[in-house]
Amino acid sequence: MDSTAESQTASVRQSEPGLGEEVMDFAAQNRDEAALPGNCNAASTHADADFSAPTETDRTEEGWQISQSLRAKKKQAKERKFQQGGDFSAGSRPTTDNQPKRRGRPTRQRPPALPKDDLKVVFRPHQGLPLKNVTTQAISDAIVEACQGKVRWDQFILRIRPGSDIALASTPDTTVAMAMRGVTSLNINGRPHPVNVYVTAGEGTKKGVIHGIEPHTPSETIKASIRFRTQSVTLVDARMLGDSQSAVLTFFGDILPRYVYYRGGEKECIPFRNTVQFCRACGEVGHRTDVCPQPDSPVCHTCGMRNPEVNHNCTPTCAICTGNHITGDRSCLKRLKPIRKQAAKPPKKTTQASPSLFSVGGRGIRMGVRTRRDPKEPFQDPHAVEKPCRGDRTTRTAASKVDFDAESNLPGQSERASPSEKQATGGVSCT
Repeated sequence: MDSTAESQTASVRQSEPGLGEEVMDFAAQNRDEAALPGNCNAASTHADADFSAPTETDRTEEGWQISQSLRAKKKQAKERKFQQGGDFSAGSRPTTDNQPKRRGRPTRQRPPALPKDDLKVVFRPHQGLPLKNVTTQAISDAIVEACQGKVRWDQFILRIRPGSDIALASTPDTTVAMAMRGVTSLNINGRPHPVNVYVTAGEGTKKGVIHGIEPHTPSETIKASIRFRTQSVTLVDARMLGDSQSAVLTFFGDILPRYVYYRGGEKECIPFRNTVQFCRACGEVGHRTDVCPQPDSPVCHTCGMRNPEVNHNCTPTCAICTGNHITGDRSCLKRLKPIRKQAAKPPKKTTQASPSLFSVGGRGIRMGVRTRRDPKEPFQDPHAVEKPCRGDRTTRTAASKVDFDAESNLPGQSERASPSEKQATGGVSCT
């Protein structure tokens, strides 16, 4: 076998003298490089090239292809990058000047949800206090100081919402929530800042709006004048919407009453939708005017232009929907926030068939289990009474184990009746 391979190789070299010389020159060049003093990498590279599987090829000037290993190709690519002054690390990728560099926008992870059953206390500062520039430690220390020792910092969780410029405290203790409710000012950075504090409705509540109420009606009067017929629902709070004739009713329960009775008069209760907050002081969306962190910034209230001139031509532009109307107008389609859909409750587990009572011909009562019957299957009473057969004085039951032949009337011969006959006779074959 070896002599045959050597003869074929010799014949190829004789037919193609250029190929033999090229292979010999390439091998001799590798041996010369390996023989140089201090060149140990060349020998290892040559050994790797001999024992590794060829994966890629390079074309020479004469059109022939020389097989090289993947390790040798990677080494050559690193050397080319090193000569060009680029990064030749293992995990780097080749980049070109024309290819734009991708700069990923840093994504801010959403904080975890606060405890569901806790009371939420909102601290809304007045103008001149941007909470985004204040640390949570400074605000929590100010709350503990304002409560005069009734609250400790380990009894609540504080979170800042920079968009709305409010601080939210979550606590499971009602005493702590009531102590925070009485705070009117917070001392931050050695300066007192007035705040508005209120307790929000917890989970499991729904809000509705009724119209036609006298403005500035006290909450106690509204709660005492409201009646409704919806079961398993409790009225928690009632308040007026600013200077309008609308009142917001807060119910605890899974169902919002469709109609309520205010002083005996029927009024429709509409689901409450929050309005998008817009500041008329700085022209930004997300907070109200009374808590604006930049109340001195000049802005046009009609078109929203920054630093407007005295007599400039402006077109009404809505900052919420960019429509041709004033921001917050009733015609704005995006003025109200969408209603949040609650998560669907898991389906209830189906219970097994409940036992029921059956009476058996005056012999007493037996426990059984109700099962669903196929509508196509003919009904058969399991406690059927003996029925006489047509043309025969004797009676036979379905429980009889002895069959008689129609002709010989001998035991042991079974008669096969049609399904219609069995249904007519209650499952008994008649002769």
